[in-house]
Amino acid sequence: MNKKLLSIAILGTMTFSSLILPTAVGAESYTDKIEEAEQKVNQNKKNIEEAEQKINGLATEKITTQEQLETINNTISVNKEKSQKLVADIQKSQKEMDTLKTEIEALEEKIEQRNEQLDQQARTVQTNGDTQNYIEFVIEAESLVDVVGRLDVVSKLVDANKNLVEEQVADQKLVIEKKTATEQTIVQQNALAAQLEDAQSSLEQQMLEKEVVVSQLASDMATAQEDKYAFLAQKTAAEIAVTEYTTAQAAAEKAVQVAFEQKKVEEEKAEEAAATEAASTEVAANETASAATSEQSNDEAVTEVQAETPAPSTETASQPASTNSNPATTANSNTTSSNSSNSNNTAATTPAPSKPVSKPKPKPAPTPAPAPSTGGTSWSALQSTANSVLGTPYLWGGTTTSGFDCSGFTSYVFAKAGINLPRVASAQYNASTKVSNPQAGDLVFFSLGGSTIDHVGIVSGGGQFVGSQSSTGVAYASYTSGYWASKVVGYGRY
Repeated sequence: MNKKLLSIAILGTMTFSSLILPTAVGAESYTDKIEEAEQKVNQNKKNIEEAEQKINGLATEKITTQEQLETINNTISVNKEKSQKLVADIQKSQKEMDTLKTEIEALEEKIEQRNEQLDQQARTVQTNGDTQNYIEFVIEAESLVDVVGRLDVVSKLVDANKNLVEEQVADQKLVIEKKTATEQTIVQQNALAAQLEDAQSSLEQQMLEKEVVVSQLASDMATAQEDKYAFLAQKTAAEIAVTEYTTAQAAAEKAVQVAFEQKKVEEEKAEEAAATEAASTEVAANETASAATSEQSNDEAVTEVQAETPAPSTETASQPASTNSNPATTANSNTTSSNSSNSNNTAATTPAPSKPVSKPKPKPAPTPAPAPSTGGTSWSALQSTANSVLGTPYLWGGTTTSGFDCSGFTSYVFAKAGINLPRVASAQYNASTKVSNPQAGDLVFFSLGGSTIDHVGIVSGGGQFVGSQSSTGVAYASYTSGYWASKVVGYGRY
């Protein structure tokens, strides 16, 4: 009986192990997966927060840049209004200059006529002695009244000559004053035009740069937004995985509980069966003992055999059950182990959510070494083009034969020779090779006040340059004497 109970206990333990252990191992593996998925959720939360911070920062920077761009646009609009007014003022001054030229020509003609009259009188005095004639004219008077009349005539003649000289001096002074005033007005307008031209170019460049920044910020914001959406998708996938693993773990734990309760019921049934079998064995033993008492002499050997027979039978019956249980247990264990291995392999081979791979930025091409100096552009390559547009009127912002400003003229002439210059005078100065001894074909730069480059022309030789001035349009002028000499800043070569 003891052997049979032991076999039942061993069988129960092995069956319990085969049912409970694989399920418990599966539940523990789900715990690891849940922790891993929760870590992914937390990491993606952090990535999302960082992406949102980046988006907010880019949005703030974009707003600031757009405000700066709006300010630049407003300034450009104001400058355009100023330039339009300036162009009108320059045109008005040019008309005044034309009128003044006409007036000056008339004054000069009157001055020339007076000069001839004064010269004639001077020659008369020298040759005929008009002073003596005046005296004789008075002495020859026939009466006192006639003397007084002749003295009045002489006095008027002298006063007329005096007035003639004074008018001559006044007209000459007026001519000088008008010339000076008009030249100063045009020079001031020329300086303002150059400054506006430089400011307009600078503002347009700033506007282009800001537009590039705004475009780049928009691109960066789009990229950051895509990253955020990717992190949100990964976070959602990880949360779903946490839910699935938690559900699977709960199911596994429930399976363990069910298996445990089922095993408990089976053990109770086995104990009841063992108790019933033990009672039956005891009754059979008692009956055998009674029979042995009545047949003491003849049947001792039989009684002994009958008494010993149930034990081997019980042991033999229990051994096959124990033996048969081992393969099943082993098979169940192997199957569970195989399933667990397959589950682990499946988890190991499941690809993690892919993160966007940032492509390496291409390295910038190496900056080419500057080309060696060729000695500058020759005047012969520029002269014919410059001479072909002599007399073209000054036009602020002009770059064609309809009208040139100073840098528009130099850009036009050099472009015809195959050389591209920056648009405005200050940029042409900055980009040029500075020289101290200019040659014909170099550029000469001027500043009409302050630290800005306000005017530019082409050196033509002999101390002369050709440029587009607001007072003359395209014309030759001297940069070594006269007005422009004191305004020279430097020389540049292309």
